[in-house]
Amino acid sequence: MRLAWLLLALATSGAAEALTLGEVFSSVDRAYPLLARALQERALAEAGLLEAQGGFDLKLKSKADTKQFGFYKNRVFDAYAEQPLQTWGADVYGGYERGTGNFGSWEGDRLSLDLGEWRSGLRLPLMRDREIDERRANLRAAGVDLEIADQSIDKQRLSIYKFAAKSYWEWVAAGRLRQVAIDILNLATERNSNLEETIAEGLVAPIELTDNRRAILQRQAALVSAERQLQGAAIELSLFLRDDAGNPVVPADDRLPDFPEPVQLDQDRLLEDIERAASQRPELRGLLAKYRQLTIGRELAENQIKPQIDLIAEFSRDAGDGSITKTGNELKAGVAFELPWQRRKERGKLAAQDAKLSAISFELQFTRDRVTADVQDAALGVRAAFDRLQLVRDELEAARQLEQAERDRFDLGDSTLFVVNLREVATANAAAGVVKALADYQKAFVDYRGATADLLSGTP
Repeated sequence: MRLAWLLLALATSGAAEALTLGEVFSSVDRAYPLLARALQERALAEAGLLEAQGGFDLKLKSKADTKQFGFYKNRVFDAYAEQPLQTWGADVYGGYERGTGNFGSWEGDRLSLDLGEWRSGLRLPLMRDREIDERRANLRAAGVDLEIADQSIDKQRLSIYKFAAKSYWEWVAAGRLRQVAIDILNLATERNSNLEETIAEGLVAPIELTDNRRAILQRQAALVSAERQLQGAAIELSLFLRDDAGNPVVPADDRLPDFPEPVQLDQDRLLEDIERAASQRPELRGLLAKYRQLTIGRELAENQIKPQIDLIAEFSRDAGDGSITKTGNELKAGVAFELPWQRRKERGKLAAQDAKLSAISFELQFTRDRVTADVQDAALGVRAAFDRLQLVRDELEAARQLEQAERDRFDLGDSTLFVVNLREVATANAAAGVVKALADYQKAFVDYRGATADLLSGTP
């Protein structure tokens, strides 16, 4: 008894685990080439965000002038750093300038004490560019581009998951159909030896053995076809099931799982899933992101209509020896004003942004309706597949009863093997119908989970 338990434990430990749909999804995320290609959209969006951030890079500038011919001979060296700020659209700068030699009266401000002049300054927008400017608008839009890229990737991932899940259930169904072919072949094979004995005893006509051998050959041919279907389904699934190096892995037959028991889709869940789909479907979320991006463009266009009023302030101080007029601190402040009078360009841009926002609002309305319709239609498919499954299961039960009754009649000599074969084929066809109905239900449920975006969770 202990030896038997030991052998059973060893056999169980060596059995391969059934392949799960979650494992297939993980493989898609890890190594599916078309998804890897889609991920480059995010890399492009990240590059665009980095480029937009470059609008706030620190700028270093320098300039050197010299005049050595003519009445005025001088040298000027100027270097400063300029930093744009995201706060209020301001720009700050600081630098150093040293001017030596003799200058004309019109450029006397370029002369400094012998150790040069240190200065810092600020430009602060008071109206236009205060709340938003082109640099900040580009940065915000680039951040939204990143979100749009994520939604585009999710949309492609959702499509790939659907193909992968349906390939998985096709493979499972092919495995179960092969088992149906094996079972009906085994019936004829096991019966063959019994027929030889009963023929030898003169209880059955020899022609029945010939008919049974014909049935065996026919069922062997059906098994070959079923094997081919299973191999093809496994190869198709290998496009989504890959190793760490990204190479396709053809799943072994011993990893075939059973179909889970289907459940009916109730109305409460449907209503909840419609609400969830409206917030989770990638195409809808992508449109909402584009709407926000257009809103940023409208804010910028509205900003451009405002007058340009900038506060400008600069503090400077010379160091060293030289003209007394250059000693001490100096503070300069002023206001700059600019306003294109007609502003037709700016008004045109604002009108264009309003039109784009109106257009995408209608697209959003239709997309919400489309998402709701998709979920409702997919739910109908699940319910129809569930109802059909119950019918074919009843058909299988009736076929089994008829098969057993015909076999009992044959044992009593009231029927022929030809009729028994017909009953067995009818039962096998009904069993295959149940397998196909189970696969159809699972594929319909995949469509439903795709319509609600639940597949993006990556769970079976």
